[in-house]
Amino acid sequence: MKKALLRALLTAALGACALVCTARADCVGGAVTSTDVNLRSGAGTDTAILDTLPAGSAVIVTGEAAGGWYPVHHAGLNGYMSAEYLEFSADMDVAASGAVSGTDVNLRSGPGTDTAIVRVTAEGEDVSVLGVSGSWYRVSVGGDAGYIRSDYVALASASGEAAVEDAPAPSGSGTGAQVAAFAQQFLGTPYVWSEESPERGFDCSGLVSYCFQSFGYQTNRTAAAIFENGVAVEKADLQPGDAVFFCSDSSSAISHVGIYIGNGKMVHASSSAGEVIITDMDASGYYTRNYVGARRIAE
Repeated sequence: MKKALLRALLTAALGACALVCTARADCVGGAVTSTDVNLRSGAGTDTAILDTLPAGSAVIVTGEAAGGWYPVHHAGLNGYMSAEYLEFSADMDVAASGAVSGTDVNLRSGPGTDTAIVRVTAEGEDVSVLGVSGSWYRVSVGGDAGYIRSDYVALASASGEAAVEDAPAPSGSGTGAQVAAFAQQFLGTPYVWSEESPERGFDCSGLVSYCFQSFGYQTNRTAAAIFENGVAVEKADLQPGDAVFFCSDSSSAISHVGIYIGNGKMVHASSSAGEVIITDMDASGYYTRNYVGARRIAE
């Protein structure tokens, strides 16, 4: 009864907020998982699992429910959770990072425009989100505590980058970053030639194909054939989620593929390691000299 009442109150609050906020505002609250819950890439059980959160995990509710699913943010991941497994609160402690999104954004002493202005922030300034209060975040900015309305804070993605609203977003910073995070849950999965299954194992192209297909992107099956998917990306412009390709010392033909995760690193199914691992491409002489190119498959 209590959970149902809380859910009804939050739904009513979100609906009321939608009426009074501008079209640009994000009406948010907080929630705690009531049991172990999957964070999914879309609003449904047929979508990819980005992470599994244990009971008692705090998430930020970033929008209104659709079909019994809420969009949420947790630990740099944006996804969806079933309302059935969330206990809601308009005011609660959370932990997230991001950046100020907008010029001359006021840091206020309370969650409302009728409260005192602590100071004016700079666009792109780092923000530590400490809690939520309705459509406001309780934050620390440059050591100053206060509140900023949620639509003026860009939460950081799993790649560690906060995409500032109204600025051009890198084309690989959305679904691509989620693909990169998704792939890392398979670290330690055995390398098995010609397989693409979390249960049986992966070869290099099997891992890449499985991860992209989990987000609705159909790819070819072999490393060389996947090089025909998506669009070409320069090495200097790599984004998390881009597919990276390699030849070998003995042949110029493409024979290996991985998924770029940022900071010069990729996650890949390695035949020499016998499992899915993370490799620093820039620190490896083999992968540096045999790098062929990259393709952006997820936009």
